[in-house]
Amino acid sequence: MTPRDRGSEELFHLALRDEWERAVAGGDDDYRRSTIGRSLEEVGFIHCSFREQAQGVADLFYAGRDDVVLLCIDIALVHAEVRVENLDGGAILFPHVYGPLPLSAVKLVSSVSSGTDGRLDVQRAMDNG
Repeated sequence: MTPRDRGSEELFHLALRDEWERAVAGGDDDYRRSTIGRSLEEVGFIHCSFREQAQGVADLFYAGRDDVVLLCIDIALVHAEVRVENLDGGAILFPHVYGPLPLSAVKLVSSVSSGTDGRLDVQRAMDNG
C-alpha cells in the first residue's frame, strides 16, 4: 500500500529540533534521522505518520520534550519508496520512507509546544504552521 492509496498527499514526521537544524545547516540535501536517537542507516527507513496519527505518536514517544518540530512532507517530492505498513503485525498502518528525505520535500516546519501536562500539541503545530 502507498500513501496515495489512502488518498494522502502529505506525511508528517516528528523531529528533534537540533537534528533538523543540523541537517539544514550541514549543506546536505537530505534529512537522515529515523526517530529519536536512530538514523536512517540504523533503522532502514524514516518513521512518518499520517495527519490523524501524529498526535498519538507524539503522546507515545515525545511527551515531556520541548525540542520537537513537526515536518510536513509533500509525498510528490519524496524520491525514495514510501510503504504503508505495520512491521509489528498490528492493524494500524504507518508510512515509512525507505531512503533519505530531501529537504526540498519538507514544505513546512512547525515548532511543537507542550502543555503543563507535558503533552505536545501537534494539532496546533499543524494549524499554525
